[in-house]
Amino acid sequence: MRVGIGVLIAGLMIPALAPAQNKAMLEMNRDIALLQEEVRNMKKADADRFDAIDTALRQLLDQVNATNHQVTGMDGRINDRMSKNVVNPVNAVGLKVDSLSEDFRSVKENVNEMRDQVGKLQQQIVDLNNVIRTMQAPPTPPPAATTAPATNAAPTGPPAGITSEGLYRDALHDKTAFNYDQALKEFGDYMTYFGQTEYAPNAQYYIGEIKYNQKKYDEASEAFDAVLALPKNSKTADAHFMKGRSLVRLGQKSDAAKEYRAAIAADPHSDAAHRAQAELRDLGLSSTTTRKKRSDNQ
Repeated sequence: MRVGIGVLIAGLMIPALAPAQNKAMLEMNRDIALLQEEVRNMKKADADRFDAIDTALRQLLDQVNATNHQVTGMDGRINDRMSKNVVNPVNAVGLKVDSLSEDFRSVKENVNEMRDQVGKLQQQIVDLNNVIRTMQAPPTPPPAATTAPATNAAPTGPPAGITSEGLYRDALHDKTAFNYDQALKEFGDYMTYFGQTEYAPNAQYYIGEIKYNQKKYDEASEAFDAVLALPKNSKTADAHFMKGRSLVRLGQKSDAAKEYRAAIAADPHSDAAHRAQAELRDLGLSSTTTRKKRSDNQ
């Protein structure tokens, strides 16, 4: 009986609950539709924002590329202008300076060669004047007759037929003809037999000059020292000058400068003095001893 009553009550309640459930389902479906619509709107908004960002990025990239292109063009134009207006003129000036330096060096070498040639010509003129003076000098009187020498005594004079004038003239001739070995022998014989005569300093000087021309600078310096060991004579200034040149070739520039200054002091108005001053200028030195001493103390 009770079971039947419960079934009856349940049957009566089901129709009453059905409208309430339908209403809840409708509300839930409406909420779901609203949510779906909101999600679609959010997706669309996000898509729009992404599109806007993508568009902005593309525009920015295009601007960067355009700027890079402009910078590249400007850099190329600047480089072209620098090359045309700065680099090329500077390079041209550098080439001109190098060319002028080379020309100056060549001119300096030519001047030095010309100076040497002039000096040799002047020396040859002096040699010719000496030959003329020797030829014009009266012959040496024959030696006075003396008693017969001792049988074991060594000869002290020149060989028979050898005179100071003739030997000196032959030596000068061979020197002028560049027969240096023969001239050296003849000047050496002259110093051996006639070392106290007027032309002895000249003969000794020419020995040094020949040694210098043969590039035997040590021997040349010693030969000029032998000239300077004699009393002051017409070759003193020349010997100082040529010894200085020999020392320069030997790398002894400080000692060479002393000899150049000595040449100037020996005869300030001589050709040797003028040439010594030129050599000192080439060495970057003064012709006076005052400046030399000051530089030594520094």
